Amino acid sequence: MKTAREGAAPRGASGEIQGSAEAAADFLQEAQSIPAREIRPLRADAALVHHNISVGLDAVSAREAELLTLPAPFDLDAMRSLRRLALGLVYAAAQVDRSSPGTAKKLLKRAHELRDVLLSAAVALMKAGVLPAQRVKKIMAGSGARDMVQDCVDLAQLFRDHAADLRGKTAVTRAQIDEASTVGDQLLALLRPKGAKAKTPAAVKDAVEARDRLWTLLSLRHEEQLRRAGMWLWVDKVDEHVPPLLSRAARKAKRPNGGGAGEDSGGGIRDGG
Repeated sequence: MKTAREGAAPRGASGEIQGSAEAAADFLQEAQSIPAREIRPLRADAALVHHNISVGLDAVSAREAELLTLPAPFDLDAMRSLRRLALGLVYAAAQVDRSSPGTAKKLLKRAHELRDVLLSAAVALMKAGVLPAQRVKKIMAGSGARDMVQDCVDLAQLFRDHAADLRGKTAVTRAQIDEASTVGDQLLALLRPKGAKAKTPAAVKDAVEARDRLWTLLSLRHEEQLRRAGMWLWVDKVDEHVPPLLSRAARKAKRPNGGGAGEDSGGGIRDGG
């Protein structure tokens, strides 16, 4: 098993993202106060929700000063907390999805595809002297499903760390990098460590309730905070900057002055395929 990647969130021995379980536990205390009749069942991909939350928060971060005049119930700290709340939701959803082999099977198939794309590009870039050989070879080592999943996360971080060096030198897109990271993180939470016991029906029921309570809390906070901020800043163009939680719309590619189609002026990784 490879060591934790440079600059990444630390991981436990099982490969689980440290902090996701803690986030779920912390926010669940608040979510317990929501009346049972108001709980909304989660019927969506928690990883997609996490991605859209991140996109929205990244969009408003540069203009937070303009939000200080927004009246209550807007709260800047509450809006910022959505990123960690979304991470907790991914963890909580994974505790339920452990009992569904179809969920992991689909994600593993996609993880294989993304790893192949990113690793092939990384090896070529390593041979060209663009990416560090030590990190690429470390990712290439190892075998097994969990190692393959970790490779997705590590490859995504590798491409992000060297985004400026990769400008105009790779066909890998930002969307592929983001998806590899998200799918990898979700699978690390989904895959049961060797020797772990399956959940009992009562435990599954509790896991479903915890997931749905966190989803309800996140939905309400997203409506009151992040979407409200987006509408304040961009009015009818809010969806272009702060996507709805379940939006699958692809982010538009940026075309910098003098840059090639699909390149990002800030980091060098293309937005679109």
